[in-house]
Amino acid sequence: MDKLSEKLAATTLQEDTDTNISQASNYYETRRGSKTVNFARLEKGLLLFIYIHETTKNILHSETALWDRRLCIHIVKDGNCPKPRDQCHREHNTLYRHSNLCSFWYTHSCTYETKCRYSHDFLMISQYHHYILTNTDNMICKLIRFVRNFAGHYIDTAIQDENDLQELHKEMVVLMVHLVHALSRQRANSIDHLNLFLEATTIKQLIPQDSLLRELEKPYDVPEVFFQSNLNFTTHWYRHGTGKRSVDFTHLSTELITYFNSVFVGFYEGRLKSRGAPAAWT
Repeated sequence: MDKLSEKLAATTLQEDTDTNISQASNYYETRRGSKTVNFARLEKGLLLFIYIHETTKNILHSETALWDRRLCIHIVKDGNCPKPRDQCHREHNTLYRHSNLCSFWYTHSCTYETKCRYSHDFLMISQYHHYILTNTDNMICKLIRFVRNFAGHYIDTAIQDENDLQELHKEMVVLMVHLVHALSRQRANSIDHLNLFLEATTIKQLIPQDSLLRELEKPYDVPEVFFQSNLNFTTHWYRHGTGKRSVDFTHLSTELITYFNSVFVGFYEGRLKSRGAPAAWT
């Protein structure tokens, strides 16, 4: 093996064994007996995220539109579009203004990159947005939308490979665990909030509490396909072992966390409290 090959092999091994990045398999490594995770383990969480998405989508729409590049660049730069609203293919509903924003960077890509004299960042965003202040905030909103779409359109028979199906179920469980842990109110060093909003049996299948809490503090590799907005759930859309994107759920803005805290409390008071479920944060 030549020097370059040795270096590449060493780099790959280091990436594969990097304990600072969490994978779905880490959460199931101590399981005994059956390795299967059936769809029933997902249902309570899916119902939760249908509520979460439907409750927040209108409030967050204009803010996600900026991050998702759906806004008219003319509106963003100076508030004036040369086309009537009904003839422009981009959205106009935003208060955000940034006159020095690079049009090429926003609408597609800029070949000048760091040498560009225009801005490649959303500056002063906290003056215009109330909730989505960082790219991590926006990724979390994308994932919530994905879980909601999964709940409404998922067809298990479309994924015919049993290994793909099992890995998908595990990925969905661990993703919902991350979202609930990052966004709901909770007591310190407790997983009662996970048992409250997700199926308790599902949480029992995971690694023990102390290990689980430590693992949740690490960045998590989310399947890249979960970020796509135009998935066709009638196809074999998920394959395990494909590309992933690392998301650090501890880097959310305080504003987004505070907002979603109230949404989770609203779900608890409207759906769970009357059934005798105790709050997980008092």
